[in-house]
Amino acid sequence: MTKILLTGASSYVGARIYEDLKNKYGLVGTYFQHQLFPELVQLDLTDKRAVEQIISQQKPKIIIHVANYPSVKEAANNEPGYIKLNKEATETLVGMANKIGAKIIFISSFAALNTSDIYGKLKLESEEIVKKTQAGYLILRLRLVIGLSPNTVNDRSFNRILRCVINQQSGEFDNSWVFRPTYLPHLSQVIDQVIKHNNFWNKTISIVIDHETTLKQIAQDILKEFELEAKAAERGHDFPVIKEDASAIAEFGLKPATYKEMIKEIVREVKQMITYR
Repeated sequence: MTKILLTGASSYVGARIYEDLKNKYGLVGTYFQHQLFPELVQLDLTDKRAVEQIISQQKPKIIIHVANYPSVKEAANNEPGYIKLNKEATETLVGMANKIGAKIIFISSFAALNTSDIYGKLKLESEEIVKKTQAGYLILRLRLVIGLSPNTVNDRSFNRILRCVINQQSGEFDNSWVFRPTYLPHLSQVIDQVIKHNNFWNKTISIVIDHETTLKQIAQDILKEFELEAKAAERGHDFPVIKEDASAIAEFGLKPATYKEMIKEIVREVKQMITYR
């Protein structure tokens, strides 16, 4: 069984990857403060010695690196700490991966194409660091991520939609930014295929649904199934116009493959979650 180390296994993105893959591989997940699963191992990724120690002990064949500050706002009063986690921790992981011959799967963002702020700048720099992984690397670029995660408390866009369902109330969502969303479970599907077939290494792959939409439209399409309303909030944005490559859907045979099917599956999972609450 392939041994894998997953950083950020309690995060919104990492928790879904952990849940989807934990019974398929020898998966060791780490967390910093919020221990979402009892078996997770505490790790401060800014502590170089602690990172080196856990990798030396576990000797994973693959490191999936998810943990990071998810937006630029966390850098406001803590830029040195922000750089330590969002760049220097990546350097440590790549150094240790090269020492033990491990591959790295790096969860990145389309923000790497917008280096006007520190978040995008460090994402791009981290991608270049990851490309130095000698055994092989895979960079997965995400847009705004949509989908149910075991972590329902992080302040992510989907979790705000979910709270509307749980609290049976309408909500306001941005209607100004048009984008192709990333469907959260697609990440696990891609990672699973890459590991099983040992291919697609040394690539940067975009994971997006081939459908342009807004957060308000996504919220509306989900909430109407619960007889709730999504109201438009014109917040404006300065995101660069990017034509996201959606070819991974067909290349990996990802399911669901369309926006309509994605919404249907999300509604099914949310209804199932509410039933067992």
